[in-house]
Amino acid sequence: MRSGYFISVGVPGLLVVVAAAGLARSAIAQGAPPSLDEINPPVANCNVTPDTTPRGSATPTPITSALLTSGQPCQQVVNITGLFGNNSLANRQRGFDFYSWLTFIAMNSPADGMTTIGKGTMPGGDAKTIWEDLQNYRPLANVMLKDGMRPDWGTRIVPDACKPLDKPEGQKFIFQLGEEAFNQPFKTGPLIDQDGNYALFDILMNRPMFSYVQSKGLYSKKGQQAFNEGVEFPHGSNPTTKDGKAVPGQMGAIMLKVSYRILDPVKNKDIISQFHTSDALIYFPGPPATKEGPACVEKKLGLVGFHVGHKTNFAPQWVWTSFEHVSNVPDETEIKSGNLLKRYNFFSAKCVGCADNATPPKPWDPSVSLKFSTAFRSQVVRKTMLPAPVLKEVEQFNTSFRAILKGTVWENYMLLATQWPSEFDSKVDPLGAPAPTYLANSTLETFSQGRVPLASSSCMACHGNAVSFQHARPIDPKDIKGFNQSDFTFTLEKAQ
Repeated sequence: MRSGYFISVGVPGLLVVVAAAGLARSAIAQGAPPSLDEINPPVANCNVTPDTTPRGSATPTPITSALLTSGQPCQQVVNITGLFGNNSLANRQRGFDFYSWLTFIAMNSPADGMTTIGKGTMPGGDAKTIWEDLQNYRPLANVMLKDGMRPDWGTRIVPDACKPLDKPEGQKFIFQLGEEAFNQPFKTGPLIDQDGNYALFDILMNRPMFSYVQSKGLYSKKGQQAFNEGVEFPHGSNPTTKDGKAVPGQMGAIMLKVSYRILDPVKNKDIISQFHTSDALIYFPGPPATKEGPACVEKKLGLVGFHVGHKTNFAPQWVWTSFEHVSNVPDETEIKSGNLLKRYNFFSAKCVGCADNATPPKPWDPSVSLKFSTAFRSQVVRKTMLPAPVLKEVEQFNTSFRAILKGTVWENYMLLATQWPSEFDSKVDPLGAPAPTYLANSTLETFSQGRVPLASSSCMACHGNAVSFQHARPIDPKDIKGFNQSDFTFTLEKAQ
């Protein structure tokens, strides 16, 4: 791996967000396809930030409040030497986990691009985040539009049913409900919190990823059928020099999957300050997506899961970062020791004889109340999937980073681990030999935890199956780059 740089603060290339009337769209200029730099604009302030253990040094980078404004990495900086001596795998894992924490801090910093994380005006220093600002990220429902309409970055879509609740205008998060918003991957079932509410899931993408989809026509089935290239989203790269001239870094494609629990301002008033919250309008489009609707309800959502894929130089299989709220579920070790919290989001110590990680009984379609139809509550336990050394290293990182976030809402979140390609340029394994082999977020892959090959959760192995879209280009069986036609994303399946 090579040394590199990180972004400073904020996100470049911000655009003005235009509020749309209903589903109306702004005029779109029909010109020449954008250049690569327009799809993936250079970053002006990619400043040097050292690895956890800088090359040639035995002293790790101190984890201090200075890192709270270091910004999001354009590309990982990972060294084969470090605190773990000649154990290259362990040293690189530490570097990737450091990268993941910097990613989490940068993406959850206030959307104004100037305020330090945890210094917002809401309880616990909370604030609208970088990824919640439509100038920086777009929900998948705003990209894959009805009838294959061309998406426009500068348009905010507000369904008619939500307009009366959209006060003050533009301040609430529009959450469009479909099966993927309440049912986990491969339709394995919903997750039900201890208050009996459905957990909700959303997928978002940054502008480089959006621009690639838009410019290549991949937002519609018709466009995908006409597409005659290999899908390759732009990758993040650090500044370098070429022919004696400075070449700025670029932020690559980023896709984000988040999970929420519903918070009642009255019933949950004693814990609400422990979550990053979003005021959301939940839109039920009606059949076939939802059994009820069109309808719109207002809910306060608490962030419980945060799962990021970032395509970077030297990680064409993407780098996979996964965080959770610390009170989501206990792990198997805590269950055995009895060292349990008083309250969990998706587990109850009082539930004697409850089956762990059981699928809820059908039917699974939520009503507009978002309450589950029976008394069932998910009893989730985090399975031990990571090797012991990785667990210990991640625990140490979590302790250090949560300490510099002490007193803020963000001290309530923890890194699970980072999955990364240990052999990104392998000629025999298109997955790049994922390390660690398995990784599962208890809120997003509840029912696929474990260490069973081809069955348990692995970010790269799962997304390596993402080939089901309207791509017409034949793939040469000998072409390892053609292994994954969708470039490790299922988002293209949602085109209409």
